[in-house]
Amino acid sequence: MELVSGISAHFIQSKKFKTNKITIRFTAPLSLETIAGRMLSASMLETANKAYPTSQAFRRYLASLYGTDISTSAYRRGQAHILDLTFTYVRDEFLSKKNVLTSQIFELVRQTLFAPLVVDGAFEPALFEIEKKQLLASLATDMDDSFYFAHKELDNLFFHDERLQLRYSDLRNRISNESPESSYTCFQDALKNDRIDFFFLGDFNEVEVKEWLRSFSFTGRQIDVKPQYKQPYSNVLREGMVRKNVGQSVLELAYHCSTSYGDKHHLAMVVMNGLLGGFAHSKLFTNVRENAGLAYTISSQLDLFSGQLRMYAGIDREKRNQARKLMNHQLLELKKGNFTDLEIEQTKEMIRRTLLLAQDSQSSLIERVYLNSLLGKSTSDFDNWIEKLNQVDKEAICKAANSVRLQAIYFMEGIE
Repeated sequence: MELVSGISAHFIQSKKFKTNKITIRFTAPLSLETIAGRMLSASMLETANKAYPTSQAFRRYLASLYGTDISTSAYRRGQAHILDLTFTYVRDEFLSKKNVLTSQIFELVRQTLFAPLVVDGAFEPALFEIEKKQLLASLATDMDDSFYFAHKELDNLFFHDERLQLRYSDLRNRISNESPESSYTCFQDALKNDRIDFFFLGDFNEVEVKEWLRSFSFTGRQIDVKPQYKQPYSNVLREGMVRKNVGQSVLELAYHCSTSYGDKHHLAMVVMNGLLGGFAHSKLFTNVRENAGLAYTISSQLDLFSGQLRMYAGIDREKRNQARKLMNHQLLELKKGNFTDLEIEQTKEMIRRTLLLAQDSQSSLIERVYLNSLLGKSTSDFDNWIEKLNQVDKEAICKAANSVRLQAIYFMEGIE
């Protein structure tokens, strides 16, 4: 339901969960100028607000609301930047006092959005500096992970758009340069200009919720968010390498993929990735890791919002060329159709189980409704997904495999 232009409410009525979940999702075009401010805004919103100005006071209050949880996240999807604010709390029917907790949660949402901890038009400086230090420390910890580091370096080689190439050093500098004023201004801009989706998953009185939302007096906004990123294939193969003082080396291969999320080739590409490296019976795991013993860890990852298929492996540095050749050979085998009907069915069954498990995940249910709304496609119909999955045949899988082409290679050589 659209409240005003660019602001929508989505109800996912269900009594299968003991908790209700309210997620407020801000979506905006990805921008290097705002990415750090949005990340720090997320940290500030879940830590304190004007009514509870310290982290300790806020946590005590949440505990008094039967252990209500508030969490935030900021992340990229294709060429969109998303900021999530989520409240999870016990459904009223499990409490002795009825219709009380939901009202308190509504007030908490209002405080979080419209009464954050602000002093003179800026986030409270002392707490802001603490959150900034914690965010920088968390980012540094992520970069200490060899695979995370290699993933980011491969992205820098693969993507043409500088927004998707974002290096650790650049993001670190952008976060360091953020001020309480600039981050608060960034959040206010999100309130005024972002696409905002409210998701209510659980047991809700829709009439009551709609009236509460209208009290916010949001103004309409015209925003065309296009999460799908597409770039042309380049004949130039880009390669990168670095030596790091770690024991295990990491080899990463990135392939250009022309399939988009939700298009007619979507599920064929998903099955192809499952055969390649998505599951324990896949070719990468079976042939490269188990049979040839060339990798400690190996997998493939498909991002249809960014047009990228990634293969990655943890290896000994002297096995680089062998591993690269054999990894690429597994994709070549799929292109030639060298896989059995049994392998196809095994892969489809694993995907079915994944889809079935998603039916029992609150976050996954919200995600499907969001994508359906954002893309205008039926991404939330479980039966439709299964029907289309069953129709994927060998020809479609081969076609999917033949549509991906090697675009970038990155090698992190571990030295001790």
